[in-house]
Amino acid sequence: MKFLYIGSGDVFSRHELGFIAALSALGNVDVITLGSKENVEKMKVGSDNGVWNVTFHYIPCGNMLRLSKCKTWIEEEINTEKYHTIFATPRLPILVAKSLSNKDQKVILRLWSIRAAKLRDNLRFDAYEDAVIYMPSILANFLYILSSTYAIAVDHSTCTFAVKTYPILASRLTKLYPPYGFIAEQRKETIKQKIFELIERGNYVLSFTLLNKTGPYLKFEARPHAIVLYRLAKKINADVVLVGSTYEDWKRVFPNLEPPKNLHVIGRDFRNDIIAELYRRARMVVVSITNRSISNRLLEALFYGKPIITTEVAKHLHPELIHKKHIYISTWNNMVEDAAKLLGDEETLKILGEGAREAYNIFFSTKHNIKFIRSLV
Repeated sequence: MKFLYIGSGDVFSRHELGFIAALSALGNVDVITLGSKENVEKMKVGSDNGVWNVTFHYIPCGNMLRLSKCKTWIEEEINTEKYHTIFATPRLPILVAKSLSNKDQKVILRLWSIRAAKLRDNLRFDAYEDAVIYMPSILANFLYILSSTYAIAVDHSTCTFAVKTYPILASRLTKLYPPYGFIAEQRKETIKQKIFELIERGNYVLSFTLLNKTGPYLKFEARPHAIVLYRLAKKINADVVLVGSTYEDWKRVFPNLEPPKNLHVIGRDFRNDIIAELYRRARMVVVSITNRSISNRLLEALFYGKPIITTEVAKHLHPELIHKKHIYISTWNNMVEDAAKLLGDEETLKILGEGAREAYNIFFSTKHNIKFIRSLV
C-alpha cells in the first residue's frame, strides 16, 4: 500500500514521527509538509521498529485562504491518485487532504489536540482569555472531523471530549496512542564538556521544557514546569538536568531568579543519540503535564523505560497507566515533595522503570499501531 501524510510543522513531533514509522511497515509513505519553503528531502525516520526512508515534500503553503493553490501545487508535485489512504493533521492539512481525495480514498485525521478541551486546565494558570476561543475551537474541529473518514485521537481525553461534543460524528472517532519517533540524523554537533561530565556521573533527575517559547505555551507549560524543577533542585542533594532551554532562556523568563548550582540548564536541539544517552543515565524523569493533550515527554520517557513521576493530568490522557506500576502520579501541589521521596525509593524506581517499558510495548508501540491501522484501512 501507498500512504500520503499531510501535515505542517507538527509532522516532526515525536508522536507523528512514530506514527509515520508505523505506517512505513505497512507500505510506502510520502509526507507533504505545508509551510514556507519548497524542497524535496529524503530522511530516515526511526521508532521501535527500526529506521525507515521517508520522502518529505515541502510545499510553500501555510494559509487557509490559499487552499485551492495548495491543492494545485501538491498535484503538480505528486500523483495523489496512487495513494490508498491520506492521513492529515488538523487545520489546513486536513482540508487540503479532503480536497485532494477521491471517492475511493480514505481521509484519516490525526486528532492530537482540541484547544477547547484544554480550557479547564489553562484556567488554573489564569488563562481567562482562552474562554474567547472556546466556541471557535469547537466549530473548527467539527469541520476537521467532518472532513475525514475517520479521526484518530492520540489520547483518551481528546477522544472522550470529541465524542461528547460531536455525538453526530461519534462513529468516525477512534483512539490510538502513538509510538515514539525520531529523525535518525548524522549531523555534527559540538557538545559542551560539562554535558558529557553530567552524563558520565549519571543518577540525575531529568526533565524537559522549552523556555524559549512565548505566548500560551510559555505561560501554561514551560514556566510552571521550570518552577517545579527549581523547587526540586533546592530541596534535594542531586543533579537536576533541564533539557530544551538555555541559561539565556532561563534569565529571560526569570530575570531575578538564578538557578541553583545543582540545576543544570543545558540547552536544546541535541541529536537523538545524545537524548538517548541522557535518558539512559538518568535516575528518574519528571514529566510535568499541565493540559489534556498528548505529551511527547511522557511518550519519550516510556519509550526509554525510565522511572517517571508526572501530574494527575496523565490519568486523563492515558487511564490505562497504573499509578506506582507504570508511572507515579502526583499532583501539582505535591509534585516536589513526592519527587524528592521517590528519588530515594530504590524498589519503587525499579518497578516504575520496568513498568514504563511494559506500558509502552502494550499501549504505544508500532506493533500495536500497525495492527490497528491495518484493521482501519
